[in-house]
Amino acid sequence: MIRTIPITIREFDLAKGLMDAAKTLYRWQTRAEQRHHLDNLDRHALNDIGITRQEARTEARKPFFWT
Repeated sequence: MIRTIPITIREFDLAKGLMDAAKTLYRWQTRAEQRHHLDNLDRHALNDIGITRQEARTEARKPFFWT
């Protein structure tokens, strides 16, 4: 016999909202870490990816919530 748990639409919306918020926080954290690493690359690594120190600094200084 399969048991089901009754769930209301409101509970489903809350769960979806919490998942969306968690995904956003994860994305922001990842972006912040990537920008920190970018700011710490040496000139050889920056040359390998084809950007200047100034471009790296400009990107690294953006707030974590900007794309």
